[in-house]
Amino acid sequence: MRQFDDYATLASNTQQSQLVQVIPPLQAIRRAAEDQLVPSCLKDLIGFQLLYMNTTIQTLLAFQSNAKADVTNAGIAQARQYHGQYTLELARLLGLTVVAPPSVTPGAQAPQSTILPRL
Repeated sequence: MRQFDDYATLASNTQQSQLVQVIPPLQAIRRAAEDQLVPSCLKDLIGFQLLYMNTTIQTLLAFQSNAKADVTNAGIAQARQYHGQYTLELARLLGLTVVAPPSVTPGAQAPQSTILPRL
């Protein structure tokens, strides 16, 4: 997942015409994740991971094809939601609690979520 997130970040900072170089590695990482055998206790985690990966790739492909902004924005929002669900499931499996950052004023950069141990 970290490797996919690294490429997704790269893709978000890549010119539209150059996405053709970033999408294939994302697809390869997704295929490797799909092929990974996991115990049943990780099925939900992997499910959220694959939903996030598929949505991210589909959104990048749509953006590359000059999709309307509302389609791209909806894909980005959906991918973020799946990533959040993945993070929550991972925290649950590890016995950790996710602490949401405080609300941010417009124009300020949002802090990253923090995962804390459950007490």
